[in-house]
Amino acid sequence: MHFIKLVLPAFLAVVLAVPGMAATKAAIFPFDIHDAQQDGEVVPQYNPDDLRRLKLIADELKTLMEKDGKYSVVDLAPQAKAVEAAAPFNQCNGCEVAIAKEAGADIAVTGYVDKVSGALINLAIAARDTKTGELTKTMSASINGDTDELWLHGVRYLWRNRFNVEAPAK
Repeated sequence: MHFIKLVLPAFLAVVLAVPGMAATKAAIFPFDIHDAQQDGEVVPQYNPDDLRRLKLIADELKTLMEKDGKYSVVDLAPQAKAVEAAAPFNQCNGCEVAIAKEAGADIAVTGYVDKVSGALINLAIAARDTKTGELTKTMSASINGDTDELWLHGVRYLWRNRFNVEAPAK
């Protein structure tokens, strides 16, 4: 009985605190790409491997966010037409915020790959608060090579060392 008196208050404190620790709802948008080899083309012909890798790394970011437990990824399928019309997100100055907000997200996450060459690729990820539209996180990493594993390494690096790290208090 003494054990129950000691444990019960602690147990209730944890159970009652859990609802306050709700996961941040995140809308992950399709990643955009710029391929320097396509500069000057009227209709760019993107490499199918690059387009597949854009989806691969966006899906990896979704998986990492879900596994973490701090985030819950919202489904953007009901907003598919709006997503398609608004893309590319790296050029729309925050237009993804309204779409993410409509989907019930707290943050809108976009990604951008700048393929300078087959040997040098820059990956950038940004997050915006859907209430204010303000950027809350921006990060980038260079990838030296052009394989699935290197692109995945880049998104995992940003997740582990930039996205999932709390900024120090100012």
